[in-house]
Amino acid sequence: MKLEFSTKSISEILAEFEDKKTFDWQNDIFNFLRKHDESSSAVKFHYALEDNVYTSVFNREFVSNTFKSLNDYLGLKKGDTALLSSSVLENEGEIVILQAIEGGLDLYCNEDSDEIKIPYTGEHQDEIGFAIDYAYVTKVQAENSMSNLVRINKVAIEVDSLNNDLSKQLNKIDKTSFYKVYTANGYPVAIKKNNDVEFSVLDKIDISEDEKGSLILNSPYEEESLNTHRQVVIIDDKKFRFLSKNECRLGNNGEIINLEQIEEKLKPYIDLNYVVIDFPQKETGKEVITLVIESRFSTEINIPNNELEEREVPQQTFFIGEFPKSQDKSAIRADLKRLLKESNKKD
Repeated sequence: MKLEFSTKSISEILAEFEDKKTFDWQNDIFNFLRKHDESSSAVKFHYALEDNVYTSVFNREFVSNTFKSLNDYLGLKKGDTALLSSSVLENEGEIVILQAIEGGLDLYCNEDSDEIKIPYTGEHQDEIGFAIDYAYVTKVQAENSMSNLVRINKVAIEVDSLNNDLSKQLNKIDKTSFYKVYTANGYPVAIKKNNDVEFSVLDKIDISEDEKGSLILNSPYEEESLNTHRQVVIIDDKKFRFLSKNECRLGNNGEIINLEQIEEKLKPYIDLNYVVIDFPQKETGKEVITLVIESRFSTEINIPNNELEEREVPQQTFFIGEFPKSQDKSAIRADLKRLLKESNKKD
């Protein structure tokens, strides 16, 4: 099913399919278009959080400006073709169809699937080239659709970080441009190219930090600020990056500490398996640099005074008989922090 937003209004598109036999997933699209066409003040977005589905509501003019900004960043223009492979009852589908409406894109619609399918566009499908200008996909769809991604000019993925294996696979598809979109409460707020570190905030969105360094979003169209509870480094008034899995903020000034760098410096002085984490000090309750060593017995660790900067010196050491098994050091750190917290509660 093709919806030609480049040449037709929503009412004209609805009229085109009015007397035709349609599937339930197509009816969901038509219902979405009717509600959008009738609403003059607000737009709803649905998003999943901890197995629950929530609804957020944003000002209609704000949504229009944001999605035009998103399309501009991606270089999408009126008449470009886009692909809808998610249900419009879910966040990804809502975003794609709104991009098509605001940008005047011609939208090819498929039933919701974990694998994207390239539709017949009337062009030469047997020749190498782009069949679709743009697609907004989930991480799962990207993983399951590598052979089809090469037929799409630009692909946006709704995720703020991808695992290394998937990123490497996407980098091998050199003719397709990949982007990552960061959403908050189901609303797209920032975008970056796949290999970039910094996100660019979309139009009419202002950013700031709270006292813990978490990203706060503001808009002249919304009365309340939105705290994402995600720690970031703000580069300027339109760019930010998330703290990496190896970084944390400590101290009254929220200084950024790279835990992996400390671990590298300690390598020559510790023969046992170990990690460095940020963990509350029992006496003060403040999080400090903490050394955790895989050993059933305490042992003296001698680290030269000049090896670490003052802010990198471990303030406490724990010995744990067996570390969690994982190839991901950040996952081991997270598990050890959980185990230590549980142990402290028992004490």
